[in-house]
Parts: sequence; structure tokens; C-alpha cells
Amino acid sequence: MSGRMDVLVPREYEANGEKKTAFTKIGAAFPSRNGDGILVTLDALPIGNRLILKPAREDGQRGGGNRGGGGGGYGDDNVPF
Repeated sequence: MSGRMDVLVPREYEANGEKKTAFTKIGAAFPSRNGDGILVTLDALPIGNRLILKPAREDGQRGGGNRGGGGGGYGDDNVPF
């Protein structure tokens, strides 16, 4: 792993009869200082049994709609709640 990764929890929902997946960012992951491991920091505890690591977003957006807080995220932005 190179660089920072976002730690995400997937959540399935249905919109207009179509199954979709939304992601909520709950933390970050970094390579350890000596490079032989990964440091994971969680800001929330996951509900469910899956965590997903994806490259950190660098477009200035902080999670959102389906990623936890305000403007575009991974997956579909038309979350019905």
C-alpha cells in the first residue's frame, strides 16, 4: 500500500427498484513508519462485517451523501435518506 487510504463501510439500499451501494468513511489507513505493516485509525465503529480500503480522495471533498458528510462520495450520490 502506498499513501493514505480511506476506510469505508458499504451499505446497500434500493432506489427506483435498483440495488445500489453507498459508502461511509469511518477512518484512514497509512503505511507504518518502517513499511512492514499498516496503521488503521477508526473514527467510528463499523456496523456489519466489511471494511473497504480505497485510495484517499484528493479532490477536496470530504465524504458525503453516501460517504458520510457533504458532497459526493464513492458509489451513487442519490441516497434516499
